[in-house]
Amino acid sequence: MTLEILYNLSLIFQDFFTAFGLVTILFFILSIFFKKQEINKIDEASIKFISFIGILYLMTWIVRIVAELNIINEEDKDSMLNEMFGKYWFGFWLQPILWFIITQVLRFEKIRRNSLLRILFSILLIVSIERMVIISTSFHRDYLPSSWTMSNELSFYPSNLILALIIKVIIFLIFVTAFRMINKKWRIKTE
Repeated sequence: MTLEILYNLSLIFQDFFTAFGLVTILFFILSIFFKKQEINKIDEASIKFISFIGILYLMTWIVRIVAELNIINEEDKDSMLNEMFGKYWFGFWLQPILWFIITQVLRFEKIRRNSLLRILFSILLIVSIERMVIISTSFHRDYLPSSWTMSNELSFYPSNLILALIIKVIIFLIFVTAFRMINKKWRIKTE
């Protein structure tokens, strides 16, 4: 039960990373056409929020690993430790540490203002390394387009993907607004 909760939490945080990447791209598109102060305030609040989420994600990920190592049997524990510290250790550690570093580096003003880095970071937050591997293997010669089929049960429509991304962005902006309001109240109480 605890592992399921921790796993679901890390999935929610991953959705926040994707939504932040989309919001960053939208921010740059909107900043080309509009020079409003409110857009900059939303961007600043979203950066503070994603930095906070990056810390929460890393803590949740570490707690999940420790809990899983304490629960699983000895054979699975050896397999997991081999995955963590074996020949392909970087595959285990790279994505969570990359997301944590990206979210924390955004705290620096120079990096936050650099458009090229922000776009690169947003792409890295949207497309995880796991997704990149899946995409690259799907274009491998063994996966020819003639063998691509879609069953009626697993229908994929682009509109579903677009709708899911829009919902992620809206939920992310709701959380950013709540985070911003909590920060304002916290600052008022501490002053």
